[in-house]
Amino acid sequence: MTTSLSSVGLRFLKLGLGEAGARVLAFIATVYLARTLGAGVYGVLVAAMTIVSYLAFVADCGIEMMGVHDVANRPEALRESLPPILGTRLVVATVLLGATTAFALTVLPKPDGPVVVVYAITLLSVAMGTRWVHLGLEQAGTASWSRVISEGTASVIVLLTVHGTDDLLRVPLAQVLGEMLGAIFLLRLLPASARPLRLTVRLAAMTPLLRRSWPMVLHGLLGLAIFNSDVLFLRVLKGSTAVGHYAAAYTLISFFQNLGVAYTMSIIPSITKARGDAEVTRALFDGAMVQVLAGGLPVALGGVLVATSLVTFIFGPGFVPSAAPLQILLVIVPVALLRNVAQGVLVASERQDLLLRTVAWAAGANVLLNLLLIPRWGMLGAAAATLATESARTGMALHYARELGLSMTPLRRFWKVALASVVMAVSVWLLGDRSVLLTIPLGALAYAVAMLVTGGVRLRRGQLPVIDL
Repeated sequence: MTTSLSSVGLRFLKLGLGEAGARVLAFIATVYLARTLGAGVYGVLVAAMTIVSYLAFVADCGIEMMGVHDVANRPEALRESLPPILGTRLVVATVLLGATTAFALTVLPKPDGPVVVVYAITLLSVAMGTRWVHLGLEQAGTASWSRVISEGTASVIVLLTVHGTDDLLRVPLAQVLGEMLGAIFLLRLLPASARPLRLTVRLAAMTPLLRRSWPMVLHGLLGLAIFNSDVLFLRVLKGSTAVGHYAAAYTLISFFQNLGVAYTMSIIPSITKARGDAEVTRALFDGAMVQVLAGGLPVALGGVLVATSLVTFIFGPGFVPSAAPLQILLVIVPVALLRNVAQGVLVASERQDLLLRTVAWAAGANVLLNLLLIPRWGMLGAAAATLATESARTGMALHYARELGLSMTPLRRFWKVALASVVMAVSVWLLGDRSVLLTIPLGALAYAVAMLVTGGVRLRRGQLPVIDL
């Protein structure tokens, strides 16, 4: 059991470090763009990326998560299954790109339309992406390097070529080039068992998989509706400047959301292989729960306390309005991380129907809350709607995991994390209005010391620290 959980941790560490590195590079570029372009023009970019993110889930055909499960379950079938998957996705992506180009250039205003068109070219990279293959084969290091290559390339191009609003289209073009390089990198490192790779479009081979994966497509689209519909509502109801301010707040928590997704992808192979052994599955589930809360709870508490200083330091005084929605959105971090673990259980158990049911109810509630709250409270209403629906979504996911035999980990397992988080929060509060360059490291140090003192973290010579809750 310990070995299984350690393998999850090591796999996540490899994937998470790559994800963290990629997000840091993207974050640097995002801050640069927000400061260089201003909230209004930056809001145009965010709205365009939001539109294309929905299309990306369709182009993926639900393979990104289902594929991890299938490859882990039957790696020997990869040579036969991979060519029709990539070929079919490429056809879907090409059709989507053509339809998006026609719609954006004839319906959307400038500069929104051209920006959407260029971003939509990334759909081709999504179609040819094989990150799921490497994750299913437990090659997390390879998958993680692809993210660094993609984001690093895009970030360097942005920093070198974008100097004002006249360079707006260079931003999505940088993303296109970065995503293409990342996809090529993964294709070049496919294992020998997947070669030779000759793309085909065989509906007979794809039909069984698509029947299983279409709930994942809808799940992804509806999940994006929870996270991104507020951006579209703000764009229509409050303008691009409100989108820019809100997106700045979201940028600061998206790092942890992406780590949560990476953790989900890391745990799926282990739970898939442990199915049928209730004791091992239970240990994996409980261990994952305590690990994600140990990371998420201090981020939420500490982030709420330093939100205003953090926004001002990173984005500048013009983005102070981003602080209030950020404080609300930070509460989502530990909630969403718990949900990620439950989702990993549902995917490993091939219960995509339960995932779809969960996100469908949450997305419907989110749209309704956005319509009710955004006209009156703007960004605060959008953040509150997201928090409410994410909490409900997590509750449903945990309920379905319990129906599969994995009830929520007992709360007494989390007391060390809770105590250490309180110690950290008090330390940050006592530091007052000092620079975040001081308060954040000292807060993290206080949390680490409290975890060591309570025994929440154990250190062993020659090994990584172990969370013991």
